[in-house]
Amino acid sequence: CVEAGAKHGLSSNASQALSSEDIDVSKLRKLFASLDTDGSGSITAGEMRSALTKMGADPAAADDVIEDSDANGDNKVTFEEFAKAAQRGAEIVALAKKVQGYGGADARSVHSYAEEECKAFSDFINARLADDENLSHLLPIATADGLFSAVSDGMLLCRLLNEAAPGAIDERAVNRISPSKPSRFHVTENQNLAISAAKGSGIKVVNVGAEDIIEGQPHLILGLVWQMVKMALLSKINLRSNPFLIRLLLEGETLEDLLKLPPEQLLMRWVNYHLAQSSCSRRLRNFGSDVADSEIYAHLLQQIDPGRRVSAADVMRLGDKTARAQQVVSAGRRLGSDFSIRPKDIVSANEKLNLAFVAGLFNACPALEPLDEEELKLFDELEDDDVGDSREERAFRLWINSLGIDGVYVDNLYDGVRDGLVLLSVMDHVQPGVVEWSKVNRKPGMVFKQVENVNYAIAIGKGEFKFSLVGVAGSDIAVDGSKKLSLALIWQLMRAHLVSFLATLKSKTPRSTDSAMVRWANETVEAAGYASRMKDFGDKSLADGLFLLDLLTAVERRCVNRDLLADGATDESRLLNAKYAIACARKLGCALFCLPEDLIEVRPKMVMSFVASVMAFAGA
Repeated sequence: CVEAGAKHGLSSNASQALSSEDIDVSKLRKLFASLDTDGSGSITAGEMRSALTKMGADPAAADDVIEDSDANGDNKVTFEEFAKAAQRGAEIVALAKKVQGYGGADARSVHSYAEEECKAFSDFINARLADDENLSHLLPIATADGLFSAVSDGMLLCRLLNEAAPGAIDERAVNRISPSKPSRFHVTENQNLAISAAKGSGIKVVNVGAEDIIEGQPHLILGLVWQMVKMALLSKINLRSNPFLIRLLLEGETLEDLLKLPPEQLLMRWVNYHLAQSSCSRRLRNFGSDVADSEIYAHLLQQIDPGRRVSAADVMRLGDKTARAQQVVSAGRRLGSDFSIRPKDIVSANEKLNLAFVAGLFNACPALEPLDEEELKLFDELEDDDVGDSREERAFRLWINSLGIDGVYVDNLYDGVRDGLVLLSVMDHVQPGVVEWSKVNRKPGMVFKQVENVNYAIAIGKGEFKFSLVGVAGSDIAVDGSKKLSLALIWQLMRAHLVSFLATLKSKTPRSTDSAMVRWANETVEAAGYASRMKDFGDKSLADGLFLLDLLTAVERRCVNRDLLADGATDESRLLNAKYAIACARKLGCALFCLPEDLIEVRPKMVMSFVASVMAFAGA
């Protein structure tokens, strides 16, 4: 990689191998964070290109860096891979050092190369939230510093998250912060609410706390804001919201196959569908270098523009890339794209901003034929996302993603656990050292290796964790993809994680059993002077939400406005209480992955996780 470093304009001295004395884990984490601009926990080629371009180096070096350090071949570099690369003196460390030298030691200057993203995100926020009177003192955002300042009281982040995931936050729980007399307690509550609700909505938030946002840590704020903006733009790019995406099915695929594709892949497939329709020979493989010359954009716009005012040939006759990009940006604005970028963002191959721009084009003009009655009938056979098991799948998946395990992110729980690696990684996180990784197939491409991994996970579950897994075999999960058995295993892991944390708290009596948790909750509510009680986690009287709100008031009276409590006598009032209870718990920093419906239906697993999280906050 030393030769590659010289070729692409990196310092040859910086590319020399590092000795073990040179490697400082805390410094490596800072260097890693300087490249991980979206806070996802991994570095992509797009982030590399952005950093290199800003530093005046050849962005093609990004591919060399990724190839050198990417151990598992997923085109991303996790911190674990980054650290191993450092021990080999890989080019990625040379690059990170140059980024640090370029930006300086201060966090703001290290991440100053993301100013174009600050501008684009601010424009999106200004447009989407302009009519919110509660944010009038924060909007419009005009500068990068303005963005970091605008999110500091938590109100804007809460509102932006609701734009991305409607209903994620009960806005009654958001504290209205006075610009002249801001309350630190209320600001912290807002930030806790935004961060915890983001986790509960599927946003990856690792090692980000309320203080980080209040203090204006740029890379953490940009990572969080980007994920919210991205979710808002991609939220409708799925088969359920837009059935006409069935047009993108490839030969031999089923609706279930299409449902499993993440929005980014659907978006790429949508672009390629229109490129094929336009007889363009090129295909989109990434949202960076592939669009930098605007040819793909020109053909896409020619296809989707209802007024047929875009001519790909006319755009490509322009010799200057920036002039072409200007034509693309203007056409996108005319078509009503809800995300705007600048010509230089296209030319510089900024993957995040181009992904957002393409999503905006899709939202404005998908240009796909509607379905006929026969095609619509195909959707009748699809499973309802809101049934109990689907909600549990969602909760367990979000819990796994919230753990911040290097290299672990699950889009679909049942598919994600089939090879056993996710199960083993989570087990090793819950009880460090429980997995002997020398026994694990790290690249289980063959089915029998996947079965071996899952069998090993089951053996650990039965042994060290003492789970109830009678009659469960590796093939049930790896081959058959049994939803019931997958959920049973992962719930026991989630419970073990909650209980292991409770066991670390200082308490005169054990708190690790269900009965002990119920007893603590009842004693806490009684001590606060409230009459409500619970029998167990399946007690149907919990459906009105009042006991949970009494419990929250008992542990922190300032987090609940009791004037907002409903009587819980009707379905509507029970829903209001459940939403408010979840929001108030999140204001305390509780990581909850349940939905209001889980509490109304008194699903014992979700009620137990709620009480355990509140218990952990109280330090019982």
